[in-house]
Amino acid sequence: MSLDVRIRSGKMEDLPQLVRLWRELIGFDESLGGQDFRLAAGAPEQWERHLRSYVGKRRRAAFVAEVEGAMVGFLLASLERPPGIFMEREYGHVAAVYVQEPYRGKGVGHALVAGGLGWFGERRVSRVRVATDSKNALGVEFWKRLGFQTAVLAMDKLL
Repeated sequence: MSLDVRIRSGKMEDLPQLVRLWRELIGFDESLGGQDFRLAAGAPEQWERHLRSYVGKRRRAAFVAEVEGAMVGFLLASLERPPGIFMEREYGHVAAVYVQEPYRGKGVGHALVAGGLGWFGERRVSRVRVATDSKNALGVEFWKRLGFQTAVLAMDKLL
């Protein structure tokens, strides 16, 4: 079942709601196990400062998803430059995406990604990269359904 989803650029006034959604995202990530998602002191304030760097910028963008006027998800996008030794000069990066649980599987995530891909397309990038926790089966399948493929396998060793 698809919902009437509105995707728009994030604004400074959205920061408190974006921080609230980010806390939910961290809770979801923690539930996966694996990576250490314990937060440092002052993390919400640091995250709010970080979010500011995505609002109204040329090389970064924040998108929010609204259903019936309520913010239910977000996506953070940026343009990245690989080392100058490669032909590719710029690629898109999805830094974070989150949709509240009651709205998953209803087109909200797809609409957010479509908004992000449109933004990347306007900037003429030819590739978009996203990373997701290997234990996030829901996320891995979501990205695969949208045409993303495994390009790099990152591995960690705890010391």
